[in-house]
Amino acid sequence: MTNQLNEEETDVDVFEQPESVKVQAVDTTQAWVSLPTSTMLTLEEADQLLRWRDASIITIVGERNGGKTTLVTEIYGRFLRGAFANSYFCHSLTLMGFERKSFHSRAESGRSYPDTDRTSAQDGLRFFHLALSNETDLLRRDLLISERAGEVYREIRDRPDRAVDMIEILKATTIAFIVDGERVAAPRKRAEVFSSIRNIVRVVTNSGNISSQTHIQLVVTKFDLLEGDEKSQARDALATFEQAIESMLSGQFHFETFHTAARSLHPDSEPAQGLAPLLKTWLRPKPPELIDNPCLPELTDEFDKLLVRRVVQ
Repeated sequence: MTNQLNEEETDVDVFEQPESVKVQAVDTTQAWVSLPTSTMLTLEEADQLLRWRDASIITIVGERNGGKTTLVTEIYGRFLRGAFANSYFCHSLTLMGFERKSFHSRAESGRSYPDTDRTSAQDGLRFFHLALSNETDLLRRDLLISERAGEVYREIRDRPDRAVDMIEILKATTIAFIVDGERVAAPRKRAEVFSSIRNIVRVVTNSGNISSQTHIQLVVTKFDLLEGDEKSQARDALATFEQAIESMLSGQFHFETFHTAARSLHPDSEPAQGLAPLLKTWLRPKPPELIDNPCLPELTDEFDKLLVRRVVQ
């Protein structure tokens, strides 16, 4: 009886496993799975996306502090509020990149005024990715928007040969040349900014590096600083400059001008001024690529010949 009680009072470790059961060792040599960083896309990553999606490449060209990054991040910011420019937000591979560039423009940053992180020349060429779907047919359109430091584009005025090596210009569906409205509003800086942009446009378009189907745009940023009767002279000078650029490109490219104020600096101006019409042009279907005198291989297989006959018919 005593032995029976002792056996019942013995503690049993419910977590103890018999010796026959062995814990399987973790294989430390197994490869880890790399997850996307969702920051800016490199040239190689953008090329991988183009193998998957027929994205339009929007090349933003302009000098330092002209508002290139602010223009793009504010377009992204509009979709945080819902549909914009008759489109819905669909997908992005660079959400973290958008958020990092936009953070200093928000109250959470603790700054007394909105700002945008500057792009360093050491960053090289990067791309934002934005996929949108149309409100009507819900068809998806992908955009790859270039991000490069303005100092690099300023250098091509003195070294035109560098424009030939810029892949974002060679592959561009649309090239948007940025004109800083703040400098246009300043009488002492106006002539310099016009001369600089004119030279950059001339170098890029004369490089022979872009297709005749590429759309050329002149996008004036910070246009809210040009409003009011006291800025009428600046607006007249800007209109004359736009006409001069249009005449220079006449008969060569499809040319458009836009006046934008992505982040309103004037208390009486609405935010995102002019961004919707600009974005709609970026979302236009890509024109078909024209191939002059394509070199076709000699067809020896009967199935290939049958396919060609069907296509011709």
